[in-house]
Amino acid sequence: MTRTAGAAVRAAVRPALVPWPYAVALDDATTTVLDPGRVVIEAEDALREVGEWLEGEFARLAGRPGGDHADDPPPLRVVLLIGEAPRDVPPAGGVAPDEVAQDERHTVTIAPGEVTVTGACPRAVLRGAATLVQLAECADGRLPTGRIADGPGLAWRGLMLDVVRHPFRLEEIRRVIDLLTRYKLNVLHLHLTDTEGWRLESASWPRLNATSPGELITWRDLDALAAFAAARGVTIVPEIDLPGHCLAAVRAYPQLTDGGIASRLGYVDPSVPGAEAFLEETVSEFARASRGRFVHVGGDEPFGMPHEAYARAVGATVRAAHRAGRRVVAWQETVRSGALGEGDILQLWIGAETSIDADAKKAGLPEAAHPFVDQMVALFALAPSDGPAAAAAGLPVLVSSSDVLYLDRPYAEAADDAEGEARRARLGFRDYPPKTLREMFDWSPRSLVAGLDVRIAGVEAAIWSETIEDFDDLAFLLLPRLPGAAERAWTRERTSWEDHRARLDPHAEVWRATGWGAAFRPATCGVRPSPTVAPAPTTFTTPGAPSSLLNAEAGT
Repeated sequence: MTRTAGAAVRAAVRPALVPWPYAVALDDATTTVLDPGRVVIEAEDALREVGEWLEGEFARLAGRPGGDHADDPPPLRVVLLIGEAPRDVPPAGGVAPDEVAQDERHTVTIAPGEVTVTGACPRAVLRGAATLVQLAECADGRLPTGRIADGPGLAWRGLMLDVVRHPFRLEEIRRVIDLLTRYKLNVLHLHLTDTEGWRLESASWPRLNATSPGELITWRDLDALAAFAAARGVTIVPEIDLPGHCLAAVRAYPQLTDGGIASRLGYVDPSVPGAEAFLEETVSEFARASRGRFVHVGGDEPFGMPHEAYARAVGATVRAAHRAGRRVVAWQETVRSGALGEGDILQLWIGAETSIDADAKKAGLPEAAHPFVDQMVALFALAPSDGPAAAAAGLPVLVSSSDVLYLDRPYAEAADDAEGEARRARLGFRDYPPKTLREMFDWSPRSLVAGLDVRIAGVEAAIWSETIEDFDDLAFLLLPRLPGAAERAWTRERTSWEDHRARLDPHAEVWRATGWGAAFRPATCGVRPSPTVAPAPTTFTTPGAPSSLLNAEAGT
């Protein structure tokens, strides 16, 4: 088969794999033929769902039904196996989101006419199959032979999706899950309640259902979504955000406050009759709706709430989750309550760069609102103490720094066309200074908790939806930044921006083919390979990063 000029260029750089694997030994000089329409997948019963997923991906790549033709080369045999995890890849650090931790280490072995994907469990084999799909997408009809041994640096690698401020439909959420699978992310944290509404069905407090800003997500819907996600290696963690951010709930049930400041600021006052029961019963519903080990109880930004009331409310939510058999994930402010215990996780989100210009805020508000600004400033001033408090309490932390992991941050680079520039001007939380793609990639999990003696549970990016109007807006904000967050969570090696950018370049074509074509395209630096990047040899080998690198740069 004749190789195209474009294929020759791609052969001179590292394979377009994101996140980058632990150990890669591929020889482009010795290849095997790949026709996505002529692949025979062999999988044992335990790997049936993985085989079906891979079959669907090859069908997408083929663009036509497969079939035998006399002139075609022999089919490529793909064998999926449960077997021993590769010993040259260290186990993941951090905290797994599942009831039983999944060992995701795997190998992909490519020989003439045959590819074997081996892992210790179905999820591990799925990760290897995702690697094979990425190789196939840029194969130009041939796969390099060799071996890839891989596994994650961190066991929790997630995305928080706000489905309240923009009511994403179930079909759109499934598309997000498919994107997570592509980049080996394993948690979808669904933010289901907020000031603007309540998306998850409530049986115990039914007036909440009328506050949903879009289609109400029923328990049956969430269960089906969780099954869809599980088949793709993703665990859904539902979030109920209490006791602040509850204006929708307070409007539905005014008795949850005393009618004073709490009703205006939208927090649930646990001192009024029935409010504590509301906290416990709604959290219990969310905990029962969770298929996984965790439920997220929120707890962020309790503006104007007295500390004693806040601590009491958080205590009620945590106890309710524990009684329902779930451990808790909660935003970092909750560590101030003292309520979190063994097995719970604190989500650190307030970045070191966070600052509030009180005078500027007050200038745009009526004088009656100025005390609220002062309370906001006071609340954020406590943030530097939250990490040390987590360390003292022995709580593992989920790294979600708004400095680099809040993907609703505006882009600093100009877009490459007028439509993109219009989106860039409209999208993103304006209190966050814009950052370049390089700046959003230039970190490691450990660097975000520098100076703290904490165990890192994992990494989670977040996308808030205040400015989002449709799915294309979501694509614009997530891509190309989400794959970078995935690489930092998965890859122990501290990969460079130039290298990551070069490997990510071919993925733009896949985004266009799979409904993510509105991804941000920068006018200048973007995801195009830099001319200063030295070409890698045609035979490319990496032995994998030393296990100590995770501790030094990017891990637990």
